[in-house]
Amino acid sequence: MNPPLVGSVHTVTVRDLGSGGEGIAALGEAFTVFVPFALEGETVRIRVNHVRRNLVFADLLSVEVPSPLRVRPVCYRFGKCGGCDLMHLSYDAQLLAKHKALTVTLAKAGITAPVDPVVPSPEPLGYRNKLQLPFGIVEGRTVLGFFQEKTHRVVPIKKCFLHKEWAETLIAVTLEFVKEKGYTVYDERTGKGLLRHLVARMLQGALCVTLVVNGTPPKDLKQLHTALKERFDSVSLWVSVNRNRNNVIFGDPPVPVVYERQTVTEEGIALELHPLSFFQVNDGVRSLLTQAVSRAIPPSAPVIDAYSGVGLLGAVLAKNGHPIVNIEIVPEAIADAEKLYRDNGVAQNATHIAGDAAVELPKVLTELKASAVPPVIVLDPPRKGLDSAVVSTLNALTGSDLIYISCNPATLARDLNLLSAHYTVTRITPFDMFPMTKHVETLVLLCRK
Repeated sequence: MNPPLVGSVHTVTVRDLGSGGEGIAALGEAFTVFVPFALEGETVRIRVNHVRRNLVFADLLSVEVPSPLRVRPVCYRFGKCGGCDLMHLSYDAQLLAKHKALTVTLAKAGITAPVDPVVPSPEPLGYRNKLQLPFGIVEGRTVLGFFQEKTHRVVPIKKCFLHKEWAETLIAVTLEFVKEKGYTVYDERTGKGLLRHLVARMLQGALCVTLVVNGTPPKDLKQLHTALKERFDSVSLWVSVNRNRNNVIFGDPPVPVVYERQTVTEEGIALELHPLSFFQVNDGVRSLLTQAVSRAIPPSAPVIDAYSGVGLLGAVLAKNGHPIVNIEIVPEAIADAEKLYRDNGVAQNATHIAGDAAVELPKVLTELKASAVPPVIVLDPPRKGLDSAVVSTLNALTGSDLIYISCNPATLARDLNLLSAHYTVTRITPFDMFPMTKHVETLVLLCRK
């Protein structure tokens, strides 16, 4: 069979669901077809978008025979804004699909340990505590929205069903304010225009808002704070200047326009909100994940958090009596961790090290050799996974078990394979940190051979 022509229309039967939430079908015996928003078992009409060797990427035109698991998405923007991948699939089926995708990804890397059922989110909708929206111009109007999948075209939104009502209110108030002021919007083609992004975090009624601007911040931004205070009890407003022509949201570190001291309590730890503070986006699942980590660590065992950030997880463990060593390559995060531990009365249980985990881990383990209980190493790296130097360091160590928290099954599978000669995987538990999307958080326990 010759390759299908771009623009040609075909009818296919979906045989599987891919790790990205797309339907997988076949054209003849030679070509595999990927169809976003199509479900396993469905007969669908597609239009070929592009072809790469024996892979065909197509758009969904219509569902001729729907799956019994297909549901009506609650959001009219689904399929357009690029925020959700699986809102057309029943929630129970989403959990099964993520379990299967994770299992297949791990198996391809030779990891065959059984995978626990996916721990569901207490709230499948309205769970996100963070919002990041680019500004754009659509039909001459200033809008806030999401980038359409694989593009930089802003799809305007007024409401996102992954957030509670606070996000809808924030978007409306912000757009009304910038319209009144006549602020320009950043154009990445020319590098001109002021407004780039609106970033916000809502935790326990405290709203932390940051405007990212391409140039000198306007002097009347305090009026935006006043407008937000009419709708929210606690609001801090920050501004970050980003003149760089890249895809990174923040430029210069955010500085407060109007700062209200906002202290929230997470897992029994009091901490101040800051635009750069890291929190898992799903409060309910974060709590379940933290509890699972706590249960996996023997009583009184020392804990080394090799990618500690501001040290929130370690602070929870320190409060439970574990000696903690936080290692973080960003010095500012270590400074925040030191303050966090002092404020919560657990500074005596912690050591904070600003440095590379590959360099610092051997030193720390040498110091902890006399411990009655072997230390446990916690790894919670970014999406790119473990640095190769860290993997080499872990493989050279003796006596410590590992707890690996991953947000990317592909890099998790790679890293577990690289560690497999020296560690045995004893448990794999996925958590649905990101309902309605293709993403999954995974907790893996590894025992030193």
